[in-house]
Amino acid sequence: MTLAATGAHAQSVGADHGAMDHSGMDHSGMGHGAAQAPAPAVMAPASRDDAHMDHAGAPPTSKTLPGHSPSAPPDSPPVGSLPSSDGAAERGYDSYGIHPHMMDNAPAWQVLFDKFGVSRNRDGQNALQWDGRYWYGTATDRLLLKSEGERESGGGSQGKVEAFWSHAVSPFWDLQLGARRDIGTGPKRNWAAIGIEGVLPYNVELETTAYVGASGRTALALKAEYDLLLTQRLIFTPELEASLYGKSDPARGVGSGLSSGSLSLRLRYEVTREFAPYIGVSFDRKFGQTARYASDAGDSRSQTALIAGVRFWF
Repeated sequence: MTLAATGAHAQSVGADHGAMDHSGMDHSGMGHGAAQAPAPAVMAPASRDDAHMDHAGAPPTSKTLPGHSPSAPPDSPPVGSLPSSDGAAERGYDSYGIHPHMMDNAPAWQVLFDKFGVSRNRDGQNALQWDGRYWYGTATDRLLLKSEGERESGGGSQGKVEAFWSHAVSPFWDLQLGARRDIGTGPKRNWAAIGIEGVLPYNVELETTAYVGASGRTALALKAEYDLLLTQRLIFTPELEASLYGKSDPARGVGSGLSSGSLSLRLRYEVTREFAPYIGVSFDRKFGQTARYASDAGDSRSQTALIAGVRFWF
């Protein structure tokens, strides 16, 4: 029932009540003192239009168009009249002065060490391990620096440093162009590099990089890892790596074909998202000519080691 109808009904009842003859009525049994007051009206939740009503409770003036508030500019589109996002409407967002854009052009940076710690193998040798990266740029184009390696307590070491221009070619994949330099024991090698990095289905992170060096050298590096959330803070991470070379390099103890592979299993606890200690175990194995080079040098073809360290970023 509308307010207008209620008011009209009250006026008609008042008029009929005033015209009634009360002189012949017996009021003794009516019990006016026991009459209950009418139940209070239930108020509906305030709408946005209520904010524009004056203190007397008057509704917005008739000049306010449906879907508009009095404070809105006169050329604003009515609510519900904007085109759908699929572009099928006759008028686009530009015709309303609306220009959609993504906030992906602001530069940012990050330092991330996925591994920074120590290892101890079954021969009792200790080593410092690292695997980190730094990037600066936007969501589509970045300067990317990467380094990983190992330095043994006896003085031997191996590792690499890479620099890339990284360009997003899809929402989950980046194309990388750059260079690599081998460091550590043996002669230094320089490589031109091209790779792709991204996320496979089921959140498997994959890095694949191909290299071309001097004297016809070629190489391929593969890395895949997966974060399995055991709890909101406890995360189990298996990681698999493999290296292949097109020709042997005896000076660095590298043979052609599948050279080496490793599997590491790490369990980390995120004290915060930026700081997470980890423990784990790693299994390394050399193959083919690389394994023969290792045997000739008195090294093991395979190795198992306990690892511990911290993953951090800022």
